[in-house]
Amino acid sequence: MKRAGWIILAVLVVLALALGLAVGPDASERQVPSVESSGPRGLKVLATWLTETGADVRIGAEPLTALPADVRTVLLPAPVAAEVTAEELEALRRFVEAGGTLVALLPRGPAQARLKRWLGARAGEVAPLAEVPGVRDLGGSTVTVRLPGGALAQAKALRLSAEVMVALDDEAAVPATDPPALWWKPLGRGEVWVAMGPELAENARLELLDNAAFWAALAAQGPLWIDEHHHQRRLDAPPPLHFVTTGLQAALVALLFLAARGTRLGPAREDARHPQRSSSEYVAAMATLTARARVEPELVAALKARVRRTLHDALGVSLSVPWEEAARLSAQRSRLRPELIRQAGTTTDFLALTRVVAELEHELGT
Repeated sequence: MKRAGWIILAVLVVLALALGLAVGPDASERQVPSVESSGPRGLKVLATWLTETGADVRIGAEPLTALPADVRTVLLPAPVAAEVTAEELEALRRFVEAGGTLVALLPRGPAQARLKRWLGARAGEVAPLAEVPGVRDLGGSTVTVRLPGGALAQAKALRLSAEVMVALDDEAAVPATDPPALWWKPLGRGEVWVAMGPELAENARLELLDNAAFWAALAAQGPLWIDEHHHQRRLDAPPPLHFVTTGLQAALVALLFLAARGTRLGPAREDARHPQRSSSEYVAAMATLTARARVEPELVAALKARVRRTLHDALGVSLSVPWEEAARLSAQRSRLRPELIRQAGTTTDFLALTRVVAELEHELGT
């Protein structure tokens, strides 16, 4: 392959890698707490189940500043793609103080720092690993309800993940479970429920223990708004770090490949010229090879048989007549010289016989 072909191939490989990283997996298979995701960490089951049971579920593709006036509950399902802005926090504060309910499922890690400061939330202890008889939930933890009221009136235990729980630095906040994985705090005429991670609402654990009862109670209060806006990365947001590092690595590999293919170790030299061999040299070489192989007697006999077959096919000369008679009949029926046929019958030299056969076939046009 020429150098231009290698360059084109390298560019295509880099473009294919970048496109694959940009497109990513299908939305229905992403491990993101989104209502569009049917994976274990998605919320598609929650939204579908509440809708099928008659609840008014609304998918919030708009910012929180556009909350409808009739919404009673807002769910923030651990978004990490886009940060909640100061304007949206102010809209949430007014919403809750006016009597609304906010369920803030916070993401673990540094995401949503502004939202965590507003709620006074920080990382707490790690929930203990616990198994439930008859329930297959690896890595899960069971917390007992200690605040049997409001949305937890019909719940006795919740199934979450055995990971870092949340702690609230607010005197008005009280832990609603033991250990403290879910907190409740009043704000004006409304209330705020806070947990760390989306496990309380995700597809994999919705049907476990009393998780569904919590959401059914909230949906019974009125329209439920599930935030989807903050799962969509804003156009002005920086690209993910892994995307940038992978792109830089691919570009570096492509540059090294081009440099290696394009660097000469010395001045260019002309292509070697191979002299053209004549046909006589080729024939002489074949004759020498035949002599060394000591197969001339067999080849001479084969060539003589070939001459007789040629005379038989072209001129009707019988294969059984002697060479002298064959020479006479061939001269009568064609313009062949009888000496040529006699020479073919008497010579034992392979090279001389090949010349006779060539002349014979030329005269007969075979």
